[in-house]
Amino acid sequence: MPSFQNPFRRTSDGSDSSTVDDAEPTADLVDDESGEWLAYELHAMASETRRMLAQLLLADEVVHSWQGTTLLAHESVEDQVDALLEEVEAATNPDLDPDKQQVAFEMEGWSSELQAVLSERLSQAAVPHELDDGDLVCHEEDEEQVELVIEDLLARTADDGLEELEGLEVNELLSAMFEAVDRLRRDGNDAQGVTRSVEHGRRIAGVATPFGFPASAWAAIRENCESLADMLEAEESDEDDIHDLAARLRDTLVRMI
Repeated sequence: MPSFQNPFRRTSDGSDSSTVDDAEPTADLVDDESGEWLAYELHAMASETRRMLAQLLLADEVVHSWQGTTLLAHESVEDQVDALLEEVEAATNPDLDPDKQQVAFEMEGWSSELQAVLSERLSQAAVPHELDDGDLVCHEEDEEQVELVIEDLLARTADDGLEELEGLEVNELLSAMFEAVDRLRRDGNDAQGVTRSVEHGRRIAGVATPFGFPASAWAAIRENCESLADMLEAEESDEDDIHDLAARLRDTLVRMI
């Protein structure tokens, strides 16, 4: 996501406002019974954009409060809040160029939360885009990149309920699987190779896509690990098939660990 920092905005004590806690009110609530408090539902806004907004609200000393992703502000500061919302949206979402060919992706069936995640991913990749009447619009030249982001995001949503592992745990599991299939590659009847390939293969098949791995590549690893475990547990399996699959898995894993 493009960085945004205004060097002219400072907190009241003169310090920089780049590190703030957006969960806390900035000051005592406005004592004005003649007006109302406004609630801005910002759950569809990317988290980095909300944090940027929180920083600017603090820096400009706009009295507000947060309830989760909902921004509360008195109607007396509505114009200030609206102006800051426009500012952060302009900073994080590069405008589409009207002189460039554009394409639209239908977002029917996508929840607002999933659309927000997609927008955040595209912003991080510096891909100009906007949501227009339920469609995602981008430049035609970025179509392939947008398709890859959408495919990866949809693949990751299918990981719900699977085991989540951190980087070191993932590396240890893949290393253990590599050692097991390397034994099978040399001897399809190796007892330790069979036992450990089934054990580690079954676990990998139930692990969600780890951070840093393309979803499609991890899905292929899961599928091959599960297939190998099935073959090893079956009463009749061709030893050559086991050897070939173990060798392919070994070649794939060696590039990842």
